[in-house]
Amino acid sequence: MKPISAFRFFKMTWLDKPVADRAVYKLIKQRQIRSIVEVGLGDGSRCEKLIAVAKAFSEDKVRYTGVDLFDAREPADDLEPLKLIEMHRRLKGVDAKTQLVPGDIGSALPRIANSHLRTDLILISAGYEREQLSMVKSFLPRMLHPSSLVLIQSKQNGEFKKLSRLEIEKSVNKTTDRKSSDVRKAA
Repeated sequence: MKPISAFRFFKMTWLDKPVADRAVYKLIKQRQIRSIVEVGLGDGSRCEKLIAVAKAFSEDKVRYTGVDLFDAREPADDLEPLKLIEMHRRLKGVDAKTQLVPGDIGSALPRIANSHLRTDLILISAGYEREQLSMVKSFLPRMLHPSSLVLIQSKQNGEFKKLSRLEIEKSVNKTTDRKSSDVRKAA
């Protein structure tokens, strides 16, 4: 992959589709993101752009992990099947440490949480049910550092909701408190 030019970055942040991705590229530049975990790769084109922007604006080696069902995806009208071997080939030419993890969010995040400490950005694409996210939310804080961000994409409008590590921890604590009070009531 060739280095990102000023024109290409301008095009990505002002003209690229989908519109919601533009803010992500700007955020990567602003925060000099160097480690990314993306859950749900869609057609696989966004990951290459995320890596290119991170490489252009970070002085350290970029680390990218993509989590997706890959070959186990249900056929959909709007997405072509994404083959794991094809994604490996696409990312082979990228000058970054890349890893692809097959599985859904509920099975993959617990497997990689301890090996992805101090991740700068976790990007969760639309398409995951609230129950799936709440199941793995307790694994997110260990993957983050104080200035990390988690972006969760909305199904309705495609926009990303930005959450800090502190907001994630508060959410996990609320869920834990609710579960413990339910257990006390049941006993």
